[in-house]
Amino acid sequence: MRGLAAALLILAIAGCATRPPANDLDAVAAYEQANDPLEPFNRAMWKVNNGLDTVILQPVTWVYRTIVPKIFREAISNIYANAKMPLVIVNSLLQGEGTRAGIATKRFLANTVLGIGGIADPATAFGIRNVDEDFGQTLAVWGIGGGPYLVLPIIGPTNPRDTLGFVGDSVSEPVGLGLDIADERWARRGWTAAGVLEARDRNWDVIKEVMKADDPYAFARSAFRQRRLFEISNGQSGQTEEEADLFDQDFEDFPE
Repeated sequence: MRGLAAALLILAIAGCATRPPANDLDAVAAYEQANDPLEPFNRAMWKVNNGLDTVILQPVTWVYRTIVPKIFREAISNIYANAKMPLVIVNSLLQGEGTRAGIATKRFLANTVLGIGGIADPATAFGIRNVDEDFGQTLAVWGIGGGPYLVLPIIGPTNPRDTLGFVGDSVSEPVGLGLDIADERWARRGWTAAGVLEARDRNWDVIKEVMKADDPYAFARSAFRQRRLFEISNGQSGQTEEEADLFDQDFEDFPE
């Protein structure tokens, strides 16, 4: 794990050595478009993920969507969203975003107490907006560049910085961490597997739209970069929330 982290960090630093200034949006866009030096590898991994999804995840998710009523699937999504809120609070504080940390805290308390552990989402009804911060965004705020675009097996579209962030979030996710400490291995695996299924279900329609593109790989690459820029800048990237939502996927998601 330490070797992987060191290697990814070196790639991230190297990848941002000649990055244009952030206020030069045209130059940044051109840089990002060309920053895919591992494209042959990435396209191969895209095909691997596509195959895994076609053979395993998509059929399982279809059964899940067919059998489980939408109201229960939404409740499961609420539970997973609420479970990661402590990480959102911590990352907001690490980024110096006290206001966003306060909003996340209010959402977590409202949904945990009034929403019965996050099953329901009364926070939205109260007008408490959703915020989302992760460790990859924290690293970006700390000045670590994303590095070259990567498509990794299972993980999917990412970059070296966000891979480090994914590892950090994964080992510190509250429910999973608690199950690890309790040495409840099967419960931990079940929680993780259910999270993958929930994410695939939540992005079912989005993935369909991605796969309608002439070149789904290029479309997903562009959408991933735009979404991350939107998230890191807290919506100040020039991209609308609707555009960001087009590829609002978690790392566990597969291409269809």
